[in-house]
Amino acid sequence: MNKLPEDCIAKILSLTTIADVCRSSAVSRIFRSAADSDNVWNHFLPTDFPAGFAAPAGLPTRKQLFFSLVHNPLLLNDAHLSFSLERKSGKKCYMMAARCLSIVWGHDQRYWQWITLPNTRFVEVAELILVWWLEITGKINMSLLSDDTLYASYLVFKWNDTPYGFRQPVEASLVLPDTDNHVQPSLVSLMQNPGTEEEAQCAAMRRDGWYEVELGHFFKRRGDMGEIEMSLKETKKPFEKRGLILYGIEIRPMPQLYPTG
Repeated sequence: MNKLPEDCIAKILSLTTIADVCRSSAVSRIFRSAADSDNVWNHFLPTDFPAGFAAPAGLPTRKQLFFSLVHNPLLLNDAHLSFSLERKSGKKCYMMAARCLSIVWGHDQRYWQWITLPNTRFVEVAELILVWWLEITGKINMSLLSDDTLYASYLVFKWNDTPYGFRQPVEASLVLPDTDNHVQPSLVSLMQNPGTEEEAQCAAMRRDGWYEVELGHFFKRRGDMGEIEMSLKETKKPFEKRGLILYGIEIRPMPQLYPTG
């Protein structure tokens, strides 16, 4: 293999996976050079970046651009939407800030307040003061997402010092543009150990110190258009709720893919 021309090795590597390309760098000097080439990494970068995208300065190679987008999400849409790439596949990931979500009574300071926290990608997050009716909804156009990819959406949140009223499961739902593909609502718990007998998916701790809970998942096929609506609500049991800090809704690929045939 070392006798092959470097551009031929690069072509072969471009047809493998990101993990294979990174491992091949240890084979030999010519493999390392081929694995670092722009021709290889152009294959893993999107061919259609979202509107408003501008490559960060100081990244002379496509490999550097790829890993910058993996580790440093870019802010779009007046800094209310972040764009990044999934490390293993190069698929597109997005996170919608709390500010671009529909939050019932979110603009009433008696019920929600907007605060700034350190080490967050958005300027503001939403803190729940007190509500009886909880409803949070986000929408994203499917055309922004990578084709032939199984995606999931997650509510990202944490708690202040006085959370209350979230021991019972709440309703998560996801509605696709085609009403025939409506995903049935499910019960989720925003607590890691809710202490309830009802079956519900529990929240999980993320590496960044926030919690997340899945709102639903869907398969994005080539040519799919229209908006997906994701929501979390508790409107049937009018009890007091407070202490939730809302970061946003994240949409990212799930570990496995549906067959594409």
